[in-house]
Amino acid sequence: MSRAEIKNWSKEKIKGKIWELLIPILVASILTSLSIVKVTPTENGISVEARAYLGIFFYFVEVGITYFMVKFINDEHHEFKDLFYFTKDYIRIFLVNLLQCVFIFLWSLLLIVPGIIKVFAYSLVPFLLADDKYNNLGYKEVLKKSEEMMNGHKMDYFVFNLSFIGWALLIPFTLGIILIWLAPYYTTARIKFLNDIKTSHEGNTNK
Repeated sequence: MSRAEIKNWSKEKIKGKIWELLIPILVASILTSLSIVKVTPTENGISVEARAYLGIFFYFVEVGITYFMVKFINDEHHEFKDLFYFTKDYIRIFLVNLLQCVFIFLWSLLLIVPGIIKVFAYSLVPFLLADDKYNNLGYKEVLKKSEEMMNGHKMDYFVFNLSFIGWALLIPFTLGIILIWLAPYYTTARIKFLNDIKTSHEGNTNK
């Protein structure tokens, strides 16, 4: 599917299923973005300082929401508890994400752009961790496999995300209300886009 086709397909796919998708997506987003925040009153108002990023400890939920959404786009049975399905593989998932964060950080030390490129290169990591076919891959191999699958697709994925910027600009003007529809729409389209890349690569490899 083209980018436009995926977006149109996703709009149709989520009709009547907004709340079914919104709650799991919000829970996953909150858990994977957690941080310890210190709020201190000052003479000029309030100082807010993020002291520790805790989202890394909940990366298994990112894998879980990917698992949930892939089943949704494939018309398979999916339920909220899928978000926590991968607690059984917690150590492996945590170590893969830790290594991923280290590599992104090191590339970002060179320049911002190389770090951003690595972020896009690792876009398929949760898809691989959620797929039993790749259970035999080591921590570093999962990252390499994602890079291999995203080779030639990173710019496409960047443009895909950029195509939603108009919707994102509407968020403050709607006081965030548009997120009720936008979060399921964007997540469905994003998962479809990336899953198609993964599926296509697997198909070409098996030929």
